[in-house]
Amino acid sequence: MIKRQRTWVVGACLAGMLGVVSTQTQAVTIDLPALPLAQAVQQLSQSVGIQVQGIEHLPTQPAPRLSGDAQQLLEQLMNDAQVQWSLDHQVLVIHPQHAASINTMNLPSAVVVADRESSMGQMKFDREFIAKRPAGNGDIGSVLKIHPNVQFDNAQLSSKTPGEISPANISINGAQFYQNAFIVDGVGFNNDIDPAEDNPALLASAPGRSQGLALDTDLLDSITVYDSNVPAAYGRFTGGVVEANTRAPSKELHGKISAQTTRSSWTRYHIDKSQQEDFENSGGAGEQPEFTKKIIRGTLEGHLTENFGLMGSFSQKRSTIPLSMYSANNVAQMGYQKQKQKREIDNYFVKAHWQISDAVTLEGSITHAPETNHYFAANVKNSGVDLKSGGQQYALKLKWDTDWAYIEQNLAYGVLEQSRDSDENDYFTWRKSAATDWGIGDKPTTLSLDGGYGDIEQKQKTYQYKLAINGLPWQTGRVTQHWSAGLEASWQHVNYERLTESGTYVSPKQTNSCVRADGSLANACLISPTINGWTGQYLSQRTRFTTGEFDFTTRELAAYVQNDIHFGRVKVRPGVRLDNDNYMQKTTAAPRLAVEYDVFSDQGTVLTAGANRYYGRNISSWRLQDGRNRLRFTDTRSSVDADWKTVTQAGNNTLFNKLDIPYDDEWMLGLKQRVAGVELGLKYVNRTGKDQVIQIKGDTLGQPSTEPNLSKSYTTYTNEGRSRTDIITLTAQPLQSLEFAGTQTAALLALDWTKSKSNAPDYSDSTEADKYYENDYIQYKGSVIHYADRPADNFHRPWTARLNTITQMDALNLTLSNFVRYRAGYAKAGTTGKKVDYQGQLINVWDEIQYSAAVTWDMRIAWDVPISKDQAAFVNVDIFNVLDKKVVTEGSNSLANNVPTYEIGRQFWLEVGYRF
Repeated sequence: MIKRQRTWVVGACLAGMLGVVSTQTQAVTIDLPALPLAQAVQQLSQSVGIQVQGIEHLPTQPAPRLSGDAQQLLEQLMNDAQVQWSLDHQVLVIHPQHAASINTMNLPSAVVVADRESSMGQMKFDREFIAKRPAGNGDIGSVLKIHPNVQFDNAQLSSKTPGEISPANISINGAQFYQNAFIVDGVGFNNDIDPAEDNPALLASAPGRSQGLALDTDLLDSITVYDSNVPAAYGRFTGGVVEANTRAPSKELHGKISAQTTRSSWTRYHIDKSQQEDFENSGGAGEQPEFTKKIIRGTLEGHLTENFGLMGSFSQKRSTIPLSMYSANNVAQMGYQKQKQKREIDNYFVKAHWQISDAVTLEGSITHAPETNHYFAANVKNSGVDLKSGGQQYALKLKWDTDWAYIEQNLAYGVLEQSRDSDENDYFTWRKSAATDWGIGDKPTTLSLDGGYGDIEQKQKTYQYKLAINGLPWQTGRVTQHWSAGLEASWQHVNYERLTESGTYVSPKQTNSCVRADGSLANACLISPTINGWTGQYLSQRTRFTTGEFDFTTRELAAYVQNDIHFGRVKVRPGVRLDNDNYMQKTTAAPRLAVEYDVFSDQGTVLTAGANRYYGRNISSWRLQDGRNRLRFTDTRSSVDADWKTVTQAGNNTLFNKLDIPYDDEWMLGLKQRVAGVELGLKYVNRTGKDQVIQIKGDTLGQPSTEPNLSKSYTTYTNEGRSRTDIITLTAQPLQSLEFAGTQTAALLALDWTKSKSNAPDYSDSTEADKYYENDYIQYKGSVIHYADRPADNFHRPWTARLNTITQMDALNLTLSNFVRYRAGYAKAGTTGKKVDYQGQLINVWDEIQYSAAVTWDMRIAWDVPISKDQAAFVNVDIFNVLDKKVVTEGSNSLANNVPTYEIGRQFWLEVGYRF
């Protein structure tokens, strides 16, 4: 939040801060002769044990002869000098006389684009901004829509799936969506189990996502995004860093309770006419014609003693999605039988804040954030399955403000999962009969499908320790240096375990009895007249998965050092980060360098440059899949009395091998310019990605299987992925609120232009990776290019414009937030199914589908109804896509069968609540 502060306000606030210093040292009385102002301030500062930064910004006037308490005299001098100043960690910072960063609006601005001491590449969203934006599902992604360097999955706003509540995948600067670092209160919460897997219907896997915890934004005090010139304190990403900080408990007792909802009847759908009928009769999660979402939130906070505070918070998100038990093409024949899929996300959070002394603070928090998604398979009875993700995190943070450095230590333990609980362990393909009468049609061969694939547990248990030391600035002549350093260590145990034996039973045969010769009942056997005249049936073949577990433990170490050097108009921030892990047994060194030049020494014109390297994450799935397929057996039996006999044991279909760590090299140029009360930011970022991990068939690599237990069609991993992304962004933000007719408006305009060659598939797509690796020629738009040189088709629009405004109407207790986003038209590459001759060989013909530009407008109307001095009811109405624009979000890669998918039309959300 940016505040308007006059000099006397600053002085009053900082007098209180100087009072904090006085509690640690005795009052110092001084008799000071008349001196130049800068010299007087320096002597007074030294006498009370604080350091001075920016003393060159003081005017040249002399100071009078002074006598009395040194701290009071220092405060008097600073106020008389008519400059902006601040005190933090016993460092007095004197700002340029024309520093407009302090003399800005009282209304919370939309975005704080980093602290003024920070380089470009950092954008901070404060609590006021988070609370006033259209919230939707209330996940972190809903806030990041304003960020010009963040791109979303094309499917995120699909009109076919408005019932989903999981956080959307995001890409920062064109990187893979699972190569961002998500941090809360200094502790990472990435899912490293298998974040790229998204199929909920696999026999041996469960889907995941990149954010390990689906945190509700109501918990948060701020969200900071680092997209370029990222400090050395952050590692294990090639995209960017999303750092969330939770709120500290208030001094007084406060609380809040609210309920929020939306539903299909409040939503306008945009569905292609050719798909409308099938959509309305959908039996699959990919098409949701009906849904209801409900969110309940509550918070209670306060201090039990003067120095000890507690905050408790919870949110429960529920989405119910009624669908047909039968797939759409079977509804006309079998009728519509409604079943419900469900989505559930819980957040339970407790935070304690203990001010042990003026210099030492201890914080502790417990986060319980499980997520359960209930699915069923169309046309299959008893096919319910609960897909579980999220987990718990326990954290301690110790902050120590010494006379030489600010020291912070974090200790955390977290458990995340990516698991599956099935209603049934076995899957049966019965002939349709009196007892299994839900099969589709009345042919003699009609089957009735029944059951599931058993239970799978995947867990990630992580211990994390971080030490960060930020030394107080020290000055040598005109050079001020501010060093920082840190150590990190983490131990992570990951496991994949099939908890139950599971069989997929096929090939029904006739029987008159299910009783075996020894008197026992045969499994997978049923006595009931079948549609083709059998008395009963038994299933004679099965694919069986046995129980089994795969696990391993990794250790990661990191160290970094960085120095902020100020010399006149120049700031240079060199740094380096070292990372080591025993997963890939690699040590990497990531140099970081950022430079700023304040052209006129008044922050009015600032040039920025940077050159940086970022090393990415390792995914546990690369190793956990090795050997998993060996749990699969094929069994047969010749009669009810015969025992099952194993015919084959499956070969290992994934071979793990140690890899290089993927990395991005970045260089950037930036300009910040203040003109006519507006701060403009222009930035160019170039990212070149190398050694990206892709999954590929051994034969494609020229490494056919030579081991008896290794499948002939096995896949492995390689570092063949490459990318290049160029991004230009322009931001404009008024430094003061725009006042009109008793209202105040904060605004932020952000534009970006992106050119991306990032067609390396994610690590889970081996089919696409084969094509990418072979990189054959194709004809695209009449020109012959390599397959890998196609334009990116997801997380990518060539350029966008985003405008956010927040208007506060105090007389009406009303706040109006608007977010308008323009996304330029783009072309998606797709195959035509044709071939042409090129240098004696036939190559595939590709062309493009043009998608038109899109303008969408989201709005929040927030109304407070005061009840007493500290109590109020409130009503928030969110309207997404106010103009109900029809926007294409994605289409098929086959031009011959391309049917567009559209974004959600106009949608209303309503929230009512009470705060005290």
